Amino acid sequence: MASASTVDGRHSPALLFMQLPPFVKRHASTLLNVGLFVVLAVLLVGDVVTKWQKGRFDYVEASFAIQSTLALAFILLRRPAQAVDPDVRHQLIALVAFCSAAWFSTEPRTESVSLLVAARVVMVIANVLGLATIINLGKSFGILIALRKVETRWLYSIIRHPMYLTDLLVRVGLVLQVPIAVNIILALVSGALYVQRALFEEEFLAKSAEYAAYMKRVRYRFIPFVF
Repeated sequence: MASASTVDGRHSPALLFMQLPPFVKRHASTLLNVGLFVVLAVLLVGDVVTKWQKGRFDYVEASFAIQSTLALAFILLRRPAQAVDPDVRHQLIALVAFCSAAWFSTEPRTESVSLLVAARVVMVIANVLGLATIINLGKSFGILIALRKVETRWLYSIIRHPMYLTDLLVRVGLVLQVPIAVNIILALVSGALYVQRALFEEEFLAKSAEYAAYMKRVRYRFIPFVF
């Protein structure tokens, strides 16, 4: 029989953490935040520079850059997690859902003026709502499934996952902008991933009495009176 510190012959995350150097264990949260900040900042700057050089950096891209910059700031400033979902499968789904927008084709854009206008409107709305949600979350902002602080104010008093809704709206905009089969499939897959992530997150956070009570008060996940 496997010991409590191993799973199927592999070391558990808890045991692996205990084997890290003392300095790394003491500052693990800070090191993780800084590392994540650096990686995402490099990707953001590279994206902005590329789109600027191609003449594609417009108000839609500017709104996304502003939202992303604020998210980066909160990654550095966020409060330590009280608990982190230990299920690697759950965290992998959360990470893939977060990164899925990068896999959409952004060229060639549709020649339909109506679709392009619709795409820009949807993405601006998504980016503005995303910015508001990040401000709403503040130091509780995160990418993986973890309990920091149960946020119940503002947008979170209407639906339980406003951040994920804005992410899905961005993907709708990407499909409208480049309506090809690959993008449509990616939108459906990423939508399913976000729904599954929300379910996993709620299952984990509901272990907190505060979040369980919040779920009873706010019944809908993504769309009021619908879902």
